[in-house]
Order: sequence, then C-alpha cells, then structure tokens
Amino acid sequence: MLTALVVLVILGAFILGITVSWLAKGYVEDFIENAAYAKSVTHPEMFDADGNMLHDDLIYIRPETNIWELDDEDED
Repeated sequence: MLTALVVLVILGAFILGITVSWLAKGYVEDFIENAAYAKSVTHPEMFDADGNMLHDDLIYIRPETNIWELDDEDED
C-alpha cells in the first residue's frame, strides 16, 4: 500500500510539474516578445533628419491651472 501511494505521489508531482511548466512557458514567451517589441518601438520625433537619436533635453508643457480639480466656490 505504501509503495502504491509513493508511486501515485511521484506521478502526480510529475504531471503537476509538466502542467505548471507548460503554462509558465507561455507567460515567459509572451513577456519576452512584449519586451522585445517595447525595446524596438521608438518615436520618430526623437531622431534628426539623418536618423540619429537626439540627445537634447526634452521640452514639455505644464499648464498653470489644473483643469481636473473642481472649484470649491459656490455661485450663490
């Protein structure tokens, strides 16, 4: 009886290991594919006319007023 139990536990662990490895393989492949795609995607505005990457400071616009905040003033 003990031998049968040990054999079933070993077979169950083997089947569980194969299943988990097979599922994890899909997630790892998707992660690697997305990482490679994200690394290759570049913005064309970051290059000069010759195709060389610009190393200038970035310019961004920050509005002085926050349009997403609601006014606390009551219009009575």
